Amino acid sequence: MAFSDRMKELLEQGVSVSRELAAKAGEKAQDWGEKGYRVSKEFAAKAGAKAQDLGERGVLTLEIKQLENQARKLTGRLGAEAYHAFVEKGAKTISVDTPAIKALLAELASVKEAIEKRESELQNRRE
Repeated sequence: MAFSDRMKELLEQGVSVSRELAAKAGEKAQDWGEKGYRVSKEFAAKAGAKAQDLGERGVLTLEIKQLENQARKLTGRLGAEAYHAFVEKGAKTISVDTPAIKALLAELASVKEAIEKRESELQNRRE
């Protein structure tokens, strides 16, 4: 075999090996790209779910604070109603059956129930 023929054969083998390596590298790159895409997609979904959960927990916390503020105002109104009954009306006693007191106590009970419900929801989200 002539030197030029041998060189031609070696060059063809080199080109063949280079093509195989390029094809394998292309497949690997495509696999890595697909894996990267899947991981990114999963990460984005998890991040979105976490952000939504944090947002919902924030809303629950805000609602609890608002209800607690409402309960404080109702407690103040209850005290003002008692003061009004004793000082301004001259009542000797008041009870839970006194119409104004009864309404305020019912409203306070409702607010307390709403607070407990939201605190329970918030606790469930933390677990």
